[in-house]
Amino acid sequence: MIDLALAFFGSQFFTHLFVLICFMMKKNNILNLLLSLGVSFSTASLSKAELVEGLIEYWEFDGDFSAGLDEANDGILEQSGIGKASFVAGKFGSAVDLENSGGAGNQAVINVGAPGEFAFEAGSMSVSVWYTTESLYTGWNTLISQGEGNNWRIARHGSSGTNLKYSVGGPGNVPANLDQQDDSWHHVAVTHDAVGNITMYIDGEEAASQGAWELANGAGLSLQIGGNPQAANRGWDGNIDDVAVWDRPLTPEEVALIWNDGNGASVASLTGSGSSDLFQIVDVNYSKTADNISVDLTFTSKEGNLYSIYTSNDLSQPLSNWLELNDGVPATAGESTTVYPIDFNNEGLPLNDRQFFVVVKSP
Repeated sequence: MIDLALAFFGSQFFTHLFVLICFMMKKNNILNLLLSLGVSFSTASLSKAELVEGLIEYWEFDGDFSAGLDEANDGILEQSGIGKASFVAGKFGSAVDLENSGGAGNQAVINVGAPGEFAFEAGSMSVSVWYTTESLYTGWNTLISQGEGNNWRIARHGSSGTNLKYSVGGPGNVPANLDQQDDSWHHVAVTHDAVGNITMYIDGEEAASQGAWELANGAGLSLQIGGNPQAANRGWDGNIDDVAVWDRPLTPEEVALIWNDGNGASVASLTGSGSSDLFQIVDVNYSKTADNISVDLTFTSKEGNLYSIYTSNDLSQPLSNWLELNDGVPATAGESTTVYPIDFNNEGLPLNDRQFFVVVKSP
């Protein structure tokens, strides 16, 4: 079995991708794959691919605190007193269990990124977190935070009972009603656009909204998962998994994909980031002149992986008969996608309006 992604353009699809999907399949059986899917690919696959856009960072917590896209954003565990962190069964793979019920001076939090890296001053952003709650041991319990004031944070405050709040300044509080102490995994996502409109989703549903609050500059602090960098002793007591941050507002449909009717879908599985090796062709830029055709294939990729590019205008042929354009395309360093340019004249390809391309992850 190998990882494979397929793209096609034809005479009625001059400028855009026809297929955007990631497959696990036998190397010589492309035709059977298309027949099994009826060559009818749902728009859900397109939505999944779009989750790559604007994805800034991602933490899986599968046994460590490493970041999925840039090692400079790897988490650093900060512990004091009897506060501690361990890895337990998560929503996907493992999760980090933060034990912060010991009160003041007994905290375990995770610092990520350079100061202000995830502040998004006067811009837009989204954050997605899966979590459970062990206890609400103090007046504030912070799930994730860039800081106080007009820096963003998601926390539970005693005055709101068991509610979660997304806060950007005092009046910018966006509360969501939820009893969190039920031993279950929950999902929270917040979107914040460039004009300050905020939407908070709990378990896939819009729970609250607020308008006209801009993001601040991060106060020179690193983002903190499970705590607040400007307010000590407000750590989360419970499990946290699959944290992701975008520099744009997600759509309700994208949030619903992550929630996935409560079953969940990890951001890695939807985008090809993190430690997952799943990937997709997410865009095809097609240009035709009287004497040449050029195509830019964009596919999700993971740094350190190599990819092979194949092409054919005959789907009835096994992949072994396809033309191999390149057998060692490296993933673009520091990026979640890689662009591979194809010049038909340089590759000796016929100037047909019907051509198939396959991207295969090398073993």
